Amino acid sequence: MSQQCSYRLARTVRIIPRENGGLALCSYPLHVLRLSKLTTRLLLQCREQRTCEELAQLVDLPTKRVQTLCEQLRWKELLDASPMLPPPSWPCISIIIPGHNRVHQLERCIKSLLGLDYPVQCLELIVVDDASTDETATMLQHLAQQTVAQGLAIQTIHHTSQQGVARSRNVGAEAAHHDLLAYIDSDCLASPGWLAELVPTLQDTHIGAVGGMIRAYERHSMLGRYEDAHSSLYMGTRPQQVRLEGPLTYLPTANLLVRRALWHRLGGFAPLNFGEDVDFCHRLLATGSQMVYLPQGIVYHDYRTSLRAFLSTRISYASSEAALLQRHSTQRRTLLLPPEQATFAALVIGGLWLSTISFGARRGPQRSLRSAFQSLMPTADLSALGKSTIGKRTPTILFLLSLLLTLLGTYTRQRKVQQQNIPLNPLIIFQATLRGHLAYTYHLCRHLTRYYTLPLLAIGLLVPPFLPLVLILCSAVISVDYARLQPHMSLSEYILCSLLDDCAYEVGVVLGCIKYRTWKPLLPIIHIKRKNR
Repeated sequence: MSQQCSYRLARTVRIIPRENGGLALCSYPLHVLRLSKLTTRLLLQCREQRTCEELAQLVDLPTKRVQTLCEQLRWKELLDASPMLPPPSWPCISIIIPGHNRVHQLERCIKSLLGLDYPVQCLELIVVDDASTDETATMLQHLAQQTVAQGLAIQTIHHTSQQGVARSRNVGAEAAHHDLLAYIDSDCLASPGWLAELVPTLQDTHIGAVGGMIRAYERHSMLGRYEDAHSSLYMGTRPQQVRLEGPLTYLPTANLLVRRALWHRLGGFAPLNFGEDVDFCHRLLATGSQMVYLPQGIVYHDYRTSLRAFLSTRISYASSEAALLQRHSTQRRTLLLPPEQATFAALVIGGLWLSTISFGARRGPQRSLRSAFQSLMPTADLSALGKSTIGKRTPTILFLLSLLLTLLGTYTRQRKVQQQNIPLNPLIIFQATLRGHLAYTYHLCRHLTRYYTLPLLAIGLLVPPFLPLVLILCSAVISVDYARLQPHMSLSEYILCSLLDDCAYEVGVVLGCIKYRTWKPLLPIIHIKRKNR
């Protein structure tokens, strides 16, 4: 049976013919790529779904070379790939479950593993009981009889004192006998296809680890539905290659398969209470090994959905930023301010802000826009500006300037396209330019609200004219995320959960900064990304 997947041209890519060959155009974001004749021939053949063997015959190249090229084009989002076919024989896997005082969740997790669509003789189950004081030991003894009857023995390791989840995972890996390690948490349930859907990817020897989708187990409560769509464990619905430069930089260990030889090479997980999976993934990627996320192989996570537990979890995750930054100083957060996109964002946000203040001034006679600015700058003379000029014309001028900037960007891109003799409608270029500017505006707002919502709200309460600006930043992010993620909850519920999420995360970042005596997690490196000429 063939082990290759099949490939098809991505939906965002168009092939535009030229006199001297083909040209690939990625319409969002707008990328006009100069491609080699070989790549062009390959993409042209991928207008229909084809396997690597079929493509190799059509372009007259070895199958392995075609597969390598197709994978490179896949991670550049030029090709879409179907799932890889199963291997000729399933490899053996050691499943490692660390647990502490989660007897009922652990039992449920183990029972889900008994229902895997995977050869039971190829599985080894290792449970690391991290000094539980509940009925975990008794439960494991009773459950062992059931698993043996189904051909799967449980190897149990008991700690006499609590070692932490990272150490527990390492102990499980040290006791493993197979070449593949599969990590799942005790508060998770595996779908039947968990391993069978992820293991085929590891047929590529360049891939050292693969992770699957994590969804919420409990979706009846408001916080459960929020976690299902917006948890830090949820990595989206499209395959991605994990990279240090992003956008996806790590995979959670609640759903992770890794080669044991690579685990040994890295020395296992660092002794961190939180963020050990991020640290492990960064060290793995630094070796040059590849890591892949697939929106399959689903694991269901039983999130703690009480308000106190939700906030505590967010604070704990965020507090690890300082610890991770000490271990990976080159991974400091970066804020990009490309001149064209940043100016557009400032004009649009400024226009919305002034429009909101002006509208409030007209509805509330107790304060006009002019008096609001006077409260900000009491020594400034604003009389020459005039109330009507500021209140009515300035927002319109800012919006017109943002439109003019978009048109100038469209013109610049249109000239580059014409220089390459590409027959492309200017309207398409305008739409792509506008989408790119709006996308940057969203990411800028997200950057600000993720780390600075609380201080911005505090400033807004002290200086009222700034409060609408904070609301605009939050509204931009929440509205886009709500439309993009489509959570099964009302908009008002999502707004509440999102604000609680960001505020708790910011508290955690500050606590981590205090603990590790550094403010770097709160102070990004600012880069001005200039265009390549």
